[in-house]
Amino acid sequence: MSDPIFNKLVGCFENVFPELPKGAIPAATHDNVTGWDSLAQVTLLTLIAEEFELDIDFEEFEGATSFATLLPAVREKSVHGR
Repeated sequence: MSDPIFNKLVGCFENVFPELPKGAIPAATHDNVTGWDSLAQVTLLTLIAEEFELDIDFEEFEGATSFATLLPAVREKSVHGR
């Protein structure tokens, strides 16, 4: 079964971190991805906001520094309000 939120989030990571192999994206963290600095974090969150049509409070997502922490946060925000 296809998971559209998961797949769309993978696409966001592919755009921000093009050197990261697609299969490595679900395990991606701030610590294990070269180039994931504060600018990349802002770029990633901005792209997620655009792709999912969400209003993202950057402070709310401050601790979301991995695919694994971003996925449930995006799911929650997508379901409970924009």
